[in-house]
Amino acid sequence: MLASSAIPGIFPSQKVGNHYYGDGAVRLGSIIQPAIRLGAEKLFIIGVSDNRQARDWNYVKDNQNSVQPSIVQVLGQLFNSAFLDTVDDDITHIETLNRLLSLVPEDKRPADLPLRKTLVISPSKGLNVLANEHLDSLPRHIQKLLRTASGNQSGNASSAASYLLFTPEYCSALIDLGYKDAMWQQDKILDFFSD
Repeated sequence: MLASSAIPGIFPSQKVGNHYYGDGAVRLGSIIQPAIRLGAEKLFIIGVSDNRQARDWNYVKDNQNSVQPSIVQVLGQLFNSAFLDTVDDDITHIETLNRLLSLVPEDKRPADLPLRKTLVISPSKGLNVLANEHLDSLPRHIQKLLRTASGNQSGNASSAASYLLFTPEYCSALIDLGYKDAMWQQDKILDFFSD
């Protein structure tokens, strides 16, 4: 866990045994691919992105004047690109491949390309929204840095802050959200693991 949370450039690499490790998502083009290479045919994926939640894509903000993004906002987008978007891409790839394979008669399907059963649990609330609610639990010097770098707009800092927030308050909120979301989909989860 320590090595997995060691985001390069922010947290130091962690020594495990005789080697140092950082977050592997930075180098992996596909986060789910190692499990597939090891032969996984069922994938239970606990996502951290709310990208798969329903949205009104036609909604347009009232204020038409856009503001140049702060460095903290850009950093948050870069982190999301490295850590979140790859999981969404993997899931989409698996779902597309499953749809294609289902069109091929079972006796003609390649043995090394089985249909993969997936269950994706995504947060019902964006982690950046949750992070924004807990920015005040960060140490004051980090709060000040984020406030300064985001032009005093806390909403712009929330995505990047979600990668820094290891405070008890934020972690408790994450656990509560995860529990609530799992209970909401309890029947699906039990069904997934029953066969």
